[in-house]
Amino acid sequence: MFVGREAESAALAGALETGGLAEVTGEPGIGKTHLLTRFAREAGGRGVKVFRGVATEYERDLPHRVFEDALGPLDGGDRLALARTVRAHLAELGRVALILDDLHWADPASCELLASLVRRPAEELLLVCAYRDRQAGHRLLGALAEAGPAAVPHVRIKVGPLSLGEARELVGDRPELRDLHDESGGNPLYLKGLAGGAAGSTLTGLLSGELARLSDMELRAAQAGAVLGDAFTPDDVAMLGPVPAVLGELAARDLIRDTGDGRFRFRHPLLRQLVYEGADPAWRMLAHRLAARELSALGAPVREVAHHVARTASRHEPGDLPTLMAAAREAVNIAPAAAVEWLRAAQPLVGDLTDPVSVQLHVLLAQALIYDGRLEDARAALHELLPHLPVGHRSELVAACAVVERLLGRYAEAASLLTNEAAKGGKGAWLHRELATLRLHLGDVPAALADISAAVEAAGNPEEEAAGHSLLAFAAAYEGTPGPAAEAVDAAAHAADALNDAAATRELTALTRLVWAESFLERQADAERHARRALTLARSLSRSGLLADVLMALTQLCGRTGRLAEAIRFGEEAEDVACQSGSPLLLALVRSILAESVVYTDVERAVSLATWAADSVAGVDGWWSASTVCLSAQVLLSAGEPDRARWMLLGIGGGVGMPQCQPGYRPMWLETLTQALLGCDEVAWASAAANAALAAAGALALPAQHAFASRALACVRAAEGDLAGAAESAARSVELFGAAGFRPHMARTLIMTAPFRDDGHKALATAKALAVEVGAGVLAEEAEREQRRLAARGPRRGDLLTKRERQIAELAKTGLTSKEIAARLMLSSRTVDDHLAHVYRKLGVSSRTALANVLGV
Repeated sequence: MFVGREAESAALAGALETGGLAEVTGEPGIGKTHLLTRFAREAGGRGVKVFRGVATEYERDLPHRVFEDALGPLDGGDRLALARTVRAHLAELGRVALILDDLHWADPASCELLASLVRRPAEELLLVCAYRDRQAGHRLLGALAEAGPAAVPHVRIKVGPLSLGEARELVGDRPELRDLHDESGGNPLYLKGLAGGAAGSTLTGLLSGELARLSDMELRAAQAGAVLGDAFTPDDVAMLGPVPAVLGELAARDLIRDTGDGRFRFRHPLLRQLVYEGADPAWRMLAHRLAARELSALGAPVREVAHHVARTASRHEPGDLPTLMAAAREAVNIAPAAAVEWLRAAQPLVGDLTDPVSVQLHVLLAQALIYDGRLEDARAALHELLPHLPVGHRSELVAACAVVERLLGRYAEAASLLTNEAAKGGKGAWLHRELATLRLHLGDVPAALADISAAVEAAGNPEEEAAGHSLLAFAAAYEGTPGPAAEAVDAAAHAADALNDAAATRELTALTRLVWAESFLERQADAERHARRALTLARSLSRSGLLADVLMALTQLCGRTGRLAEAIRFGEEAEDVACQSGSPLLLALVRSILAESVVYTDVERAVSLATWAADSVAGVDGWWSASTVCLSAQVLLSAGEPDRARWMLLGIGGGVGMPQCQPGYRPMWLETLTQALLGCDEVAWASAAANAALAAAGALALPAQHAFASRALACVRAAEGDLAGAAESAARSVELFGAAGFRPHMARTLIMTAPFRDDGHKALATAKALAVEVGAGVLAEEAEREQRRLAARGPRRGDLLTKRERQIAELAKTGLTSKEIAARLMLSSRTVDDHLAHVYRKLGVSSRTALANVLGV
């Protein structure tokens, strides 16, 4: 019987229309499950396909348990592939409501899959997530928080206590109703129990009263079911003793219920908890042991066997350690949190770190922690392990530990770890390459080059040598020096192309660093060829950082050349990988690169991504954080926030010339700064930034970087009133962007410079067609708006003025003197005269009367 909850039901019905995410929260027994049952019936009656799963307390080490309860068995394999498969499956079904209950007990793998679906749900999917907010862990809350950056429709429903009237409807009118309502706190479960006269005034007491009436055989059957899982069959119970015949009695008492598929389930999770915890601990451990043996004999999946093995204190079964290790190895790529759980359970079964098996376990544990995104825990595990390994036999683990430190933004700690290892006689190309990578992150290119030379010298095979050459190419292209960079990239490409797939997979950085180097040098075709090969190889690995790296590169390559839909697909996958990595720096960079393409299709979402990214790297030094801030500022400028963009760029770049930014990209960032300064009426400073962009581009042989500098100069010349010079620079910028294949920037330049071009109408028509071709809906709409304005108002010379110039011109056309204008605006008379001089030059007038004619009285 459903009581009240009309408002909550209406909110869920509304969510069904919009899709997205609906959170249902409340305390135990408050009526969340009843609300979901009502909603499921109503949704099914409206033709919506409904799937429902329940998370359980004692299966939190079994991956994807709640999703398998809802959707059936899920295929193993890569976590990203699984998320894509589930999303595609739900999309194929049309209108779907996926109801996930008791998510405060969800296993980590389910939380990860949930996060992926929340970030980008299927188009007609409504995710309904019910949980106890006071018991929700950080994994669940983090998954649900993905609704923020994703900007999916989102409703949160707090299920509160019943009113007195609703309590009357539930249990009937009776003299003691008010006392019952007060004692139960309006909780329906408590209220019904108290009204039924069961012993005790708490839920535990109520349930204990039911259990007290069971026979010994019935209680043992219930305890066997509680050990076996949330759902169980009579055959399952038979494994633990000859008691399945009494399951019918338990069902008659409504302690367990027939699920309709040959299984039984406890009426309520709290009931199962009470039964499980009330069992004799020694018997419970024995029951888990028996279940493990029987499942193993039946050939059950090793993870199901490990689930029971991990819950017994016995160390006398010779198969325990191999079972737990095998389950962990199987789960490390799919559900690393479960692997961690099983490895922790196996630790008492091995000796100290002089035992090779113990070392293997600790290495696997560190690996699982890294894959689970628990970088702090992985770092601690590696630092615990390293002192027990001799120098010369631990270089790879030292390098892996340094990578973890770097992903956490601890560059100094990572460098210290590597240099100390090298000083003690540690060897290995990876050691020196990782140290060089750290130097590059901090902008110390000379020191990085020395480490790269050492890495090439230490290379023991062709793939390590190719990885060293690609890092050298990356460093040279980062600096932007045309001759040396081109030579280094050619050499690295030759070495990488000579590797077969097996060798390239062993040292995938030989391709990933080469991809970025070629991208910096605007060799888009070569970069994409190597990136697609790297992507194919990276998907077979579990090193999420490498996969994120190549996906980021493809996002930027496709986005800047105008394949926006493909860029966004790559960027969203990179976001999924970065979310799994546990590195906030990596995730911030991914989201800023994704925002660079999204801004052409969805400005609001792009701003959300860019803002999150910039905030995440605040106060962090290094190339990644600088790139993140610059990309985010570019997006915010496009969204109409020039003041915020300029301060971000000035802060990260070290001043108007941005000397602290990557030399190879400096003209691009300086152009962004120029536009931001112009948007804030800082024409003089904008001119300085544009000149710096020209100087920086002059040191590069890169068409796109020259195009950015020319666009900056065009806009500054227009602001200064040099319309002919502005049009000339604008045409040059469009030509160079076309040569580089940067089609979205080509369209944006045509729109930005149309006001001071003689062929403004033609420029806007070309821009609109180009925007439509590349899928840049935001640019197409902007071009349309400019076309309408130009058609309605004719020449738009007044629009060439900056905000301050327009303000002064509007006052001057009324006849106010410079002194009067200065007093009104709290400026000096000289400043007013300077601005008026710019206004007259831009508009081609020489008096206030002519000014009024141009601007309109």
